[in-house]
Amino acid sequence: MKKLLKYSGFISLVLVVVAFILMMATNSVIVGSGNHVIRYSGVNAIFGNKDSLLAPNPSVLALLSWIFILVGLVIVLLGIILPLLKVHALEKFAGLLNLVAVLLFVVAGVFMFIVVPTFASANSWPSTNDVHIGAGWVIGGILSIVGGVVAILPAAADFLGKK
Repeated sequence: MKKLLKYSGFISLVLVVVAFILMMATNSVIVGSGNHVIRYSGVNAIFGNKDSLLAPNPSVLALLSWIFILVGLVIVLLGIILPLLKVHALEKFAGLLNLVAVLLFVVAGVFMFIVVPTFASANSWPSTNDVHIGAGWVIGGILSIVGGVVAILPAAADFLGKK
């Protein structure tokens, strides 16, 4: 178990990088059913697209989840690098950074699940009956939340070990 805890930052980093790639590369919102289906990419949900006839406005929560994942990735990288410097004060700071990254990843994962109502309201759609979240965003949200949970494991084990 201790070996797994040693690499939890790296495991969390890999999970969230995959979530970030899924967020950018897959369909975020699927509108319609049957033969009349419009698929909006993750980039459209995050940044909008003014070049298209079906120009969607960006979703605020999609943009926030993108920012949270990006900032969380930088923080996890710092949390991995700082203990390697062998400075005792920086190791405690790395633990605090890890906690911030956990919160960012979990909130970003939750935001990825509720992108449909915010995307619909940003584009003034009257109903979300035929609007669905893309599978890549569902998997990305799950991976982001799991990455946050994995990142907190060393701190939780340390806390439980001291009691």
